[in-house]
Amino acid sequence: MKNESGEAELHEHIRGRAWIADMALGLSDGMITSLSFLTGFAGAIGSLQLIKVAGAAAMLAGSVSMFFGGFMATRADYDLFEADSDREAYEIAHEPEEERRELKEFYLRKGLTEDETETVVKRITSNRESWLEDMLLHELHLHRGELGAPLNVGCVLGASFMLGAFVPLLPYLLFASKLPAVLTSLIGSLIFLFAVGALRGNIAKKNIWKRGAETLLIGITGSAILYIIGIFLSFV
Repeated sequence: MKNESGEAELHEHIRGRAWIADMALGLSDGMITSLSFLTGFAGAIGSLQLIKVAGAAAMLAGSVSMFFGGFMATRADYDLFEADSDREAYEIAHEPEEERRELKEFYLRKGLTEDETETVVKRITSNRESWLEDMLLHELHLHRGELGAPLNVGCVLGASFMLGAFVPLLPYLLFASKLPAVLTSLIGSLIFLFAVGALRGNIAKKNIWKRGAETLLIGITGSAILYIIGIFLSFV
């Protein structure tokens, strides 16, 4: 009972980290996409109303795309996991001695003695479910706890993309003229981009300043390129 409780907590921890990572991904993608689009569009179009409509349309389209992309990608991960799980279960049922040998070799490589390995392998293989989980984890590096629910993943990515995309769009909705809207959108979005990059770095246990600066640089580069293209297109 204690082991089941500990395993459930581990699965929740893994899924929680995955959801935070998905949220950070959606936020940064939404901000970079929206900021680059709006900045480029503002360079080409003089009408603030048209920029607002186009920005809102791009935000909604990107959010829907992220939802279905996350949903289908997670479904594909589940399908692959189930296929690998079925194959391993078949091998355990039809080639148990070979699977025991592979498990034994794994624990011997870990540094266990022959006697310790025999004890561990006997304990694991006494339960078919634990045996299958151990083979998937050590042989294929797969764990069901790492997979999120497709609908949840899609919703997290779609909603976080929309939230991220709304940050650069908000100044265009608040200001009556284009220039202050562009400047406020750019400055505010870059601050948020750095914060999201730092968050992703913290999740990955990497240098938060480096990850924040990388995300910030991507946002600046994308916005600058599209703004220049937008200005060029306005003269065509």
